[in-house]
Amino acid sequence: MTTTNSSPRILKSEHVFIAGSTGSGKSQLAEIYLAGQDFPYVVKLDTKGEYYERVADNKPVWRGLVEDKDYTVIFRLKDLDQVTTKKIIYVPDFEEQEIGFYDSLMKWIYERQNTTLWIDELMSVAENPLRYPRYLKALMTRGRSRNCAVWSLTQRPTEIPSIIMANSTHFFIFNLNLPQDREKLVKVTDQKHFIQKPQKYHFWYYKIGHNNPILATLKIKG
Repeated sequence: MTTTNSSPRILKSEHVFIAGSTGSGKSQLAEIYLAGQDFPYVVKLDTKGEYYERVADNKPVWRGLVEDKDYTVIFRLKDLDQVTTKKIIYVPDFEEQEIGFYDSLMKWIYERQNTTLWIDELMSVAENPLRYPRYLKALMTRGRSRNCAVWSLTQRPTEIPSIIMANSTHFFIFNLNLPQDREKLVKVTDQKHFIQKPQKYHFWYYKIGHNNPILATLKIKG
């Protein structure tokens, strides 16, 4: 399993925003990057229950990594402090699928420091653009000083808090079906290329400070 044509270097303290429709490749890109040694401490917040889907399909839960050796899966927040692996997947039970538990997770990451939070679908964490966990704001605005970063994935950029894109450094934009989502990205970044829809497993990559985004390909083996 490999990643992009020329993978950009991302620092552990830099926030990353990834947008794309279902099946476009956004989750695979995050999975490839965050499995690497450049990101030793990662917590994935799996609100979509992707864990159960992969187990049912007899697929690796985290491609390239070994469960209980490289990462641990937990279902209740109280088990966080018992984990000994550097990477964690938190698949909240139904009772914990609410903003209070998400906030507690983010507070734990913020206080732990040196940790990357991977949110697999931001809309399930932020109930609307004005209601989201308090410590998500702390991570987005003050995480750099604690060497913490958030990788935010979403299908609907128009439905997420503005604080996310405003504080992100790296943008990976896959196919988005709705024109208003692409228009939102153009408005926020002033990059008109985002109005164009890439093909499957293709994406626009843009880093704040660069002149223009580049079109790249996600290559997946196995």
